[in-house]
Amino acid sequence: MPKAFRPIGIFDSGIGGLTVARAISKRFPQHPLIYFGDTAHLPYGEKSPELIQHYAARITRELVDLGCGAIVIACNSASSNALKEVRSIAGASIPVIDVIQPVVEAVAQRFEGQSIGVIGTRATIDSGWYQRLLQERGCRVKAKATPLLASAIEEGFHAGKVSSTLIEAYLTKGAFDGIKALVLGCTHYPLISQEILSLLPEGVEVIDSADSVARALSDLSDDFAMGESDSQNPGLRRFIVSDLTRSFQLGAERFFGSPVILEERKLSGQA
Repeated sequence: MPKAFRPIGIFDSGIGGLTVARAISKRFPQHPLIYFGDTAHLPYGEKSPELIQHYAARITRELVDLGCGAIVIACNSASSNALKEVRSIAGASIPVIDVIQPVVEAVAQRFEGQSIGVIGTRATIDSGWYQRLLQERGCRVKAKATPLLASAIEEGFHAGKVSSTLIEAYLTKGAFDGIKALVLGCTHYPLISQEILSLLPEGVEVIDSADSVARALSDLSDDFAMGESDSQNPGLRRFIVSDLTRSFQLGAERFFGSPVILEERKLSGQA
């Protein structure tokens, strides 16, 4: 089999991880990308840790079998609850990047010793992963679960009254007074970043993980850039979903600015 750029495998429960996929695509234009959206089981944020681990493990096995040279967990709920399982299946030869540790490193360098806010799904916030990592790096943390936002965004309510009402309910009443930055601890949330920013105190910076993850992957590029691959199409993007949905297709086309063909691939054991 000829040497070629190995695909980068990226997964999330829905369209949120496309924010990360787009940033990676810009930094690695020659690398094929394989994106797996587990649309049959979204959102992960309200699932138990055990179920998130189960889904993440099955998707990782699919991406490994498809020849991916690196795995990106483009989901905060899976990053905070299933990183160990994903790394175990990927093995020592396939680097795994989660969406939490790269952004924590970037935030800690810029805002050392300051107060940082974090919003995310219930699974992410309840894991305590952001809180622990940021506190270990000297930051004070105010974290809050915002469980309805991801579902609203997934349904397309990310530019109207529904999302604005939800955002206001979560962010007002002084929940984040005194913070210097707010980490968007869900890859769906960049789609409503302007609405979030408008409700925060003046001067607070909104931070998402996409660019930090792409930079972290770039640091590891020598470990996965070339290898045996059956993909001879540089820059090829494959979009695989566990359940065909029109909303995912429209979201992917909006992110990448071109028509998208979805491949449906049922996970083992899925009805």
